[in-house]
Amino acid sequence: MTWFSFHGGHSGEFCAHAKGTLDEVVQRAIARGFTHYGLTEHVPRFRPEDLYPGEEDLGTDGLMRAFLAYANTAFALREQYEDRIELLIGFETETLPPGTWLKTMQTLRLSQPFDYIVGSSHDIDGRWVDYNPESTEALKSDLGGDEALHLAWFARLTDMVEELRPEVVGHIDLVRKFEPANFAFGKPALHAAERLLEAVKATGGILDVNSAPVRNGYGHAYPLPILLEMACRMGVGVTLGDDSHGPDTVGVGLEASLQAIIAAGYRTIRRLSRARGWENIPIDRVQPR
Repeated sequence: MTWFSFHGGHSGEFCAHAKGTLDEVVQRAIARGFTHYGLTEHVPRFRPEDLYPGEEDLGTDGLMRAFLAYANTAFALREQYEDRIELLIGFETETLPPGTWLKTMQTLRLSQPFDYIVGSSHDIDGRWVDYNPESTEALKSDLGGDEALHLAWFARLTDMVEELRPEVVGHIDLVRKFEPANFAFGKPALHAAERLLEAVKATGGILDVNSAPVRNGYGHAYPLPILLEMACRMGVGVTLGDDSHGPDTVGVGLEASLQAIIAAGYRTIRRLSRARGWENIPIDRVQPR
């Protein structure tokens, strides 16, 4: 049997809104039966106005030092635990700074021998979509309402996928984080989401079926069932992501992600190994060892 996640591994050692050390995260992954585990720390922010709350003391220079320290620590941990777990090492992108994000992300990718990246965004034109309900509502109002926000979001992700071509595409409907449990996208947004999925398929990307909403009480795993079913019909591959932010959240909620994948009609899930690259794993083989 095999058990894996390819979006997560954030730790308080290198991320102000996570907990614990990266070593503790890896030890918890081993204890929870993971055979493969992806470490994808957030990239640094490069403008003071883009800092997450709690990062002010570090500043942009401190964040860059922390990111380099993350990479060094991750590669050292891979060697340390290679007889117990296969660690795959990458990072989670941002579409920041606006206008120069693509070159910035490409430069970071070449800075270390990363195995893959999670293509991700948490903003629209430098304004966060997932920080708190108040800021999301303000952004929604400024853009012209629900539909305008959703169309802008999916357009932003489509551009990111087409230009950056990440192996894994993270939480594609993060924009609905603060919506009620019965939330549903309108038809225009679903058409925009379909264009995003077409871009993911065309670039060979894989969707992160992310358990963070389940763990945090925000509803279904990302993406919603209607989007996951659409992706299955289109032949877009999927993988598991726990989006862990410390040892206590390693693997939490992944069973719900697995069930969502099965319910959408998938029969295989994509897994990365250093020896074989990305491969299709039958669903009946995916569970903790």
